[in-house]
Amino acid sequence: MSFLLLLLMILSPVGGCGNDAPSTSEANRAAASIPPLDDQLATIFRLIEQDETGAARIRLRNWMDANGEDARALFLFGLAYQKEKRYAPAAEWFDRSAEALPVYPPAWHFLGWSRYYLGEPRLSESAFLRHLELTPDEADSAYGLGLVMLDDGRIDEAKHRFEQSIELLGVGGIRQEQLAKALFRLAQIEELRGDDVEARRLLELSLEASDRVEEAWFRLIHICRRLGDESAAQQARARHDELATQFPHGVEP
Repeated sequence: MSFLLLLLMILSPVGGCGNDAPSTSEANRAAASIPPLDDQLATIFRLIEQDETGAARIRLRNWMDANGEDARALFLFGLAYQKEKRYAPAAEWFDRSAEALPVYPPAWHFLGWSRYYLGEPRLSESAFLRHLELTPDEADSAYGLGLVMLDDGRIDEAKHRFEQSIELLGVGGIRQEQLAKALFRLAQIEELRGDDVEARRLLELSLEASDRVEEAWFRLIHICRRLGDESAAQQARARHDELATQFPHGVEP
């Protein structure tokens, strides 16, 4: 889940947010089931968003000294570590948040991702499933489940979850990069099944949603060549090389 969507989800109920978080039906549905942050916790979230994670943790400890353990504060501790890509301590804090009150659905979502990056697919799957129980229309948890299942070779289940993610995202929404990633994964499944025509169609849809997924251009090069369309392959190569120069560390599909 991007920090933009998390901002929409957990800060939109807080007073004083103003125009920083545009009102969307998607955000409003998600926020309806998430206890709002108070002003201090909202400020701490913004520190994490700005990579000021050390300062955020100091403020969180002060907040908890005054208010006691709270699922929202425990979640923000985990989020600070997740922002630093320190997934083991992040998972520990998300676990604590998931067991605390008030029930805080984002803890389960981020626990799913931290467990995924730690190479713990069963725990990741369990966390994503729990998040979807609490927040049924969160597309990124459906996408996360799809990745776990794809890695496990459960192709049909993975396809269902990617399709679920796409359906929840809708067309023309604010999360076009997420839509592009889900379409890319569907294309990957069709390529594994040997259907290059369908894989190409899905890749092109993915790139219409967002043309910044470098790996999508890379796969399109090879598929177009297998289909005998060298002109399209060359165009895809040019865009791939442009992205490789612009984003030397790649754009995660």
